[in-house]
Amino acid sequence: MEKEIELRRGEGILLRSPLRFEVLSGEVESWGVTIDETSVDLEGVELLIVSRSDVSKLKVDGSFGRISNPIPEWWLNLPEKIVGKKVMLIGRVDSGKSSTMLYFINKIVSIGTNVGIVDSDIGQSDLGPPGVISSKTIEEPILHTKILKPDFMYFIGDKTPNGHFLPMIKGSIEALKAVRSSTVLINTTGFVDGGAARALKRFKAEFLEPDIVIAIERKEGALDHIARSLPKDIKVYKVKSPVGKSAKERSYRIAVRRSLLRKFLEGSKTLELDLSSLELRNTYLFTGESKPDYIPFLETVLGTKILWLEESPDMLIVLTEGLPDRRKIANIADLLHKEVKVGTVQHYNGLYVGLLGKGRCLGIGILESIDLNKKSVRITTPVHERNIEGLAFGYIRFNANGEEIGTRGMNIP
Repeated sequence: MEKEIELRRGEGILLRSPLRFEVLSGEVESWGVTIDETSVDLEGVELLIVSRSDVSKLKVDGSFGRISNPIPEWWLNLPEKIVGKKVMLIGRVDSGKSSTMLYFINKIVSIGTNVGIVDSDIGQSDLGPPGVISSKTIEEPILHTKILKPDFMYFIGDKTPNGHFLPMIKGSIEALKAVRSSTVLINTTGFVDGGAARALKRFKAEFLEPDIVIAIERKEGALDHIARSLPKDIKVYKVKSPVGKSAKERSYRIAVRRSLLRKFLEGSKTLELDLSSLELRNTYLFTGESKPDYIPFLETVLGTKILWLEESPDMLIVLTEGLPDRRKIANIADLLHKEVKVGTVQHYNGLYVGLLGKGRCLGIGILESIDLNKKSVRITTPVHERNIEGLAFGYIRFNANGEEIGTRGMNIP
């Protein structure tokens, strides 16, 4: 429903898509650049609208909240200090990392300097699809990073960095290499507490070598443990979060991921791919030799029908109709003196996948079904079949509407 609202100088609103927006009188900015009108249908886009005039009158259609002091002082002071620098942003979930990047991007490009961005926040992606590290070089003001298409993508396939530290660092390095600017902004996940989080931030800083880290804190000292874990030659700016007390609802974050997934799946069709001709990542399947003779004995031990079984010097891989008791799996591992990886075919139905070509992620897809004997899969993806050279298995499962229906655990082959 359309509403007419009035803003005084320095006052603002945070407007959420789907939205329609028009300035009736006065002058306003969004994320640091002048804006007159716009419309956005993609869900999950937020516009920070701030009045530059004594009084500005707007017509808006979309959900919004008023903000009395929308621009923190450090947003005004820091952009000029980071031109020509590599900058990493750290902070908890909903601390304002994405908002800060948007404002800084527009302020930097408005002085005629391009800026590279690396989005490694796989749980709440702003540039690429969920579970993907992406990067882009930006040369002109933007409305929002979610509307853009990345120049580079590296598929992780999960919404958490847990269990994926090496791919997270590798993907961030490759994304950074693809940027063509001396000014770079690197967004990170909200994973900041505990030994694993400290290690990930430390090693990411060691490999990416930022000149500056901006630690965005809701409470003073809340990120001191991370700041003190970083290499000593990195300049750290500790700043107060620009976000108010209310954080984004979990349901809203889920809806945003679903919206981005649908965006990057537009124009999809179903392909049947021969797995034996592809490079496979994030899976142990087809790394051993088929052992059909083992099946009758192991079906008796595990108490379930076996659909696929293969063995390699270090591992036994088994796919079953039903997931056996863990103790039975452990007994077989003790007997064979090797790892035993067991999963069900259902773990792969609806699985999130990345399509690979020329050493990078070309796009995403959803695995509809897998035929183990034919070593083939049916995948829904917008990527053209002739460009596909590899397939990266993910860890989230989706239905046809883009809703999460389950996971594929780290121990599932």
